[in-house]
Amino acid sequence: MKELKTLLIVIFFTLFLYWGIEPFAHSKLNPPVEPANYDFAAEDIALAKTNLEKANANLEKAKKVGLDDMVKNAQNEVEIAKTSLDRYSSFWSDINAIDLKAGDATNGELAFQASCMGCHSLKAGGYEPLVSEAEGSEMYGVNPPDLSSAGKIYDDKFLAALIKNPVMALKVDHKFDFEYAGEAIHPMTPFYGAGTKDDLNAEIADIVAYLKAVAPKEELSTKAVFMDACSRCHDVKYDEVYVGGNREKLNEYMGMTPPDLSMYIRSRSNEYLHNFINDTQKMLVGTSMPRVGLTKEAEDKVIAYMESVGDSKKDEREKISIYVMIYFVILAVFAGLWKRKIWSKLH
Repeated sequence: MKELKTLLIVIFFTLFLYWGIEPFAHSKLNPPVEPANYDFAAEDIALAKTNLEKANANLEKAKKVGLDDMVKNAQNEVEIAKTSLDRYSSFWSDINAIDLKAGDATNGELAFQASCMGCHSLKAGGYEPLVSEAEGSEMYGVNPPDLSSAGKIYDDKFLAALIKNPVMALKVDHKFDFEYAGEAIHPMTPFYGAGTKDDLNAEIADIVAYLKAVAPKEELSTKAVFMDACSRCHDVKYDEVYVGGNREKLNEYMGMTPPDLSMYIRSRSNEYLHNFINDTQKMLVGTSMPRVGLTKEAEDKVIAYMESVGDSKKDEREKISIYVMIYFVILAVFAGLWKRKIWSKLH
């Protein structure tokens, strides 16, 4: 009976630690966030509003403490949050005004030739890269991507936003000047017009229509989506995928070496990865990694690829864990019966 009580106490504290303390600690280290939202306009504005609410709450706390420096810093945070909300509200209002359905792919090719092919290749349209990966990364920090699959894996509105103002679309305005002034200038310039039409928004819609027209119609593999979306910065050494170009320039551009993603799936949940890829600033404020802008389907494929490389035995492992637990339950029963038999003779 004494052993049974000991077992019950151990079980109680184990469950309390597992279902009580551990989730509480996790909630503090990783505060809950809104689920990934593929309406990027709504996502950015909602996050900006949340940040403003947090900044105002911090200001109230600072006022209660009464330290002048703390109040001043909190007021500065509020002003930054207000500016960010105004900036993103205005930006996405401009993007929502673009009629993407009216895009003309034929004119879009002309606009692409005039404004994009100087940096980007489009092999699906017959436009080969003008420079090597090494030369591209040396000039821009990271090699400009081939856009053959862009119309398939990226959200339409995101593409329009990216063309109009990359800094705002990629959410790196904390690192680069969103007005493209001063020293911190993003290597991809905003769209100033290709001269094919008088209406700037119409030209953007045309380019998006062209990218969608030349994009592959067949289903892309999980690896193909990963290669197009992630491999310019990230290695996957377990699958012999390596970043091309000049790594030193990439490190300078990003501020650090982007991690190898071979085993990343084991240290991050699927939910975390979806939220992070969808909006990097929501999960890791101030990170240099830009928003990716993938559709839900493409994002699922990126994570599926990471899982196939880094955790290919997941289903098998989970099944075995159940068998192991059953084995230990049976072992515990037999151990108890054996103990009772041995000790019964001594009493």
